[in-house]
Amino acid sequence: MSGARNSKGEMLYADWAWDRGIGGKTGEAYNQGWRSWKIGAYDGAANSAIIAGLGSGAVSAVFTTPPTVVPAAGAGPVSYLLGVDLDKDAGKIYSESGVFTKSAWDFMMASSTDLSGYKKRNGKLMIVHGVSDPVFSINDTISWWNDLNKANNGAAADFVRLFAVPGMNHCGGGPATDQFDAFSALVNWVEKSTPPEKIVATAGPASPWPGRTRPLCVYPAQPRYNGSGSIEDASNFSCR
Repeated sequence: MSGARNSKGEMLYADWAWDRGIGGKTGEAYNQGWRSWKIGAYDGAANSAIIAGLGSGAVSAVFTTPPTVVPAAGAGPVSYLLGVDLDKDAGKIYSESGVFTKSAWDFMMASSTDLSGYKKRNGKLMIVHGVSDPVFSINDTISWWNDLNKANNGAAADFVRLFAVPGMNHCGGGPATDQFDAFSALVNWVEKSTPPEKIVATAGPASPWPGRTRPLCVYPAQPRYNGSGSIEDASNFSCR
């Protein structure tokens, strides 16, 4: 959970929120997502499907310049991943070579904090990120937003707002209230000048609490129980 590091202890990406932890049993579909991306279900028969197949393809062909040819089947994917050296190979994400005139880092990272042009055009940006997203760390997104806020003298929320969804996997799923309408909130912000303070979200039928509602709050606020009423109802929680 502390994130990938090289032999000097230098962090290569970001750490990960503990959030729902690393649990997950067969039959608990809502709880399998994080483990399946990272280490596989503890009682699974084929734990390497995502890690080896998608992982080796991404690391060798997307995050390495020039790409490394790796067999797509058999022992090739796992063998390649076991041979990755974080001291020598991690830097290849910044590399350019021949026809690859942009590095993977350059074309995939949207990490600039200079959004002055976007702000001048009255642009509004809403970011919704699952706290248990196993692909992109919520801590990395929070760090970027805090940097953006500093660059805008503490007023980034005037045009960029971040909503964290506890328990939510990559774009959806997980033990979470992962069903919500962020687009309408964005439209109201743009067309009616009504900035979103919260988005009411509902837990889906595959979650441990179907039908539960919670407010998704603008970072850094969090939903807090008001002290009375059903804990299944978002109206009994406040963002603070």
